Amino acid sequence: MARYSKFIVAVAGIGVLIGLQQFQVEIPGLGGVVRDLIVGALVAGGVYRIPNRGA
Repeated sequence: MARYSKFIVAVAGIGVLIGLQQFQVEIPGLGGVVRDLIVGALVAGGVYRIPNRGA
């Protein structure tokens, strides 16, 4: 499971982006593009912080 942890975080982030767009979740004062950039940056940071562990 640890081998696929970066992949799981990336897929979960894509799921969050799709969910936010599907349910039309808006952050007051920010546009949809800014919301997507914020979520994308959080996902990229999460993937970056997970250590690389091979088999």
